[in-house]
Amino acid sequence: MAKAESIPRIFISYARRAGQSFADSLRRKLEKLDFKVWQDISAMEGGRDWWEQISEAIKQVEYVVMVMTPGAIESKYTAMEWKLARQEGACVLPVFGPGECDLNKLPRWMRDKQFVDIGIPEQWKLFVRTLEGPCQVTAVPFMAEDLPEDFVQRPAELEEIIPKLLAGTRVKPVAITALYGRGGFGKTTLARAICHDPRIIEAFDDGILWVTLGEAPGELTSRVEELIYMLGGKRPGFTTLNAARARFGRCWRGATAGLRLFAAEEL
Repeated sequence: MAKAESIPRIFISYARRAGQSFADSLRRKLEKLDFKVWQDISAMEGGRDWWEQISEAIKQVEYVVMVMTPGAIESKYTAMEWKLARQEGACVLPVFGPGECDLNKLPRWMRDKQFVDIGIPEQWKLFVRTLEGPCQVTAVPFMAEDLPEDFVQRPAELEEIIPKLLAGTRVKPVAITALYGRGGFGKTTLARAICHDPRIIEAFDDGILWVTLGEAPGELTSRVEELIYMLGGKRPGFTTLNAARARFGRCWRGATAGLRLFAAEEL
């Protein structure tokens, strides 16, 4: 039996269309086992921004249980929850909900996971045993800043650049791709839009790194250490740039889920 705690360990992600009744039942079953569970229908506070509350909850839980339904696959809000869970280092556990799901529509990292049918006693027991243990995953970095609220889509430019980035994935290392132009032309915003494109997130599902440089970037060791921390969760404390670069190279080559996209912005 899991020990009850003051903060939730489990977040239930679901789409209300066809998934709410299942999610409600799942929450009650877990609470009977003394798990502390966060579900929007029971934990959301009135008068506060809904996404602020959801992201706050995901950042403190160990497990995000995804109720997989056709509506969840199509929902942009559940996709936001799943993405944030990976970025925060929460263990993502998908369970089959009601309805036939086309799993081919899911991101590759999710298709590779073992889906749980909680209606099968053996799978339910294993599911509970997993939730009772500690979550041990490395957060998936996504360092590109959000797009501005007044961002104007630039489909022609995106379609010129994104296929070039995707051409090398899974076959050979991605070639260096540069955006060149005068200051103030929107290169940085365009680069961010590329990083947020679903095709890029799908292809580079092991993370997206971002570093801002300038004509005189100054001491770079701390910059490289920040990237090492994002990849491995540890700050090694190097005193020389060469040592930091060597460790960064090993961390980069250790990527397991997919190639990493590295974006460097030069001011």
